[in-house]
Amino acid sequence: MQVKVEQLPAEINRKGLSPVYLLSGDEPLQLNEASDFIRCKARESGVEERVVLDVAKDFDWNRLIEENANMSLFASTRLIELRMGTSKPGLAGGKVLTEYAEQLAGDNVLLITCNKLEKRVQNSKWYKSLNKVGVTTQVWPIDAEKLPNWISQRIKKHNKTITADAAQLIADRVEGNMLAASQEIDKLCLLVNNDEISFDDVVSAVTDSTRFDVFGLVECAYANETKRLLRMLDGLKSEGLDPMAIYGPLMWDYRRLCTMGYHFSNGVTLDKLFADYRIWDSKRKQAIKSILQRHDINKLYKLLKQANALDRTIKSAERHTAWDALLGLLLAFSGHNINPATD
Repeated sequence: MQVKVEQLPAEINRKGLSPVYLLSGDEPLQLNEASDFIRCKARESGVEERVVLDVAKDFDWNRLIEENANMSLFASTRLIELRMGTSKPGLAGGKVLTEYAEQLAGDNVLLITCNKLEKRVQNSKWYKSLNKVGVTTQVWPIDAEKLPNWISQRIKKHNKTITADAAQLIADRVEGNMLAASQEIDKLCLLVNNDEISFDDVVSAVTDSTRFDVFGLVECAYANETKRLLRMLDGLKSEGLDPMAIYGPLMWDYRRLCTMGYHFSNGVTLDKLFADYRIWDSKRKQAIKSILQRHDINKLYKLLKQANALDRTIKSAERHTAWDALLGLLLAFSGHNINPATD
């Protein structure tokens, strides 16, 4: 059964947990929050153990069947998380997922997360099998014109309100990135004591905040501002920020850049791209122009492959190694001949 991401909590509250959830999409905030909601509901319903399977190269798909069949000494039901990321199941994985759906047993809950799936994948046997016995949810970025209202509703959860022009300013600043908008909202609600957040409050927070901005970091990498890049990365590190908090918005922004790069390589002008992607800030325009002129589309895609491989590294690495991997990737964006760690 297909369920919209905004309807998922109500669906679970009304019907209880399904045996299978497949969440797909490239918008990290909604994907993470939907996953967290399912985890929370699983704990509330008595699921006592969580098993995480990361799909990487040479992943043994039989592990999924084995984990589902194995009886735990400590728990009668388990939440099995299958993190596919950018990977596709292929023939072997598709066969296992179809088998899993057709031979459901016990009270385990399977939560699959992955990037956006093309229409042809949604027409595959394994996808239809999972959709038949469970819930499939596609996560889409919010339309730009709807983002200010989303920001207003989000701030109400903090028992505050925001003026329309202030919400629009945040929307313009984050350029459609919901994760960045959420981070701005959290910051503002901590900084502003009044019940209503004004336009001046947003301007003041942007101007006076000493907190290093993740998207400013990415912008420095695009513009090849190496010294400032290093200083900003050190600042984020000193704040105790989790490297994944940088990697998520970084990947969102870079995938968007690659799409722009594809159109640019096919003759679309930068002015047209800036208009289509609602990029108004002159400094950001210059940063994007810089990286698109520095790297052709093949190089951009090569860097995207390296960037995708970092997901596993950052999740599994020691903290200092994760920061080194991020630095390597950002320097590669800048044009330095450094390969990010991928092992």
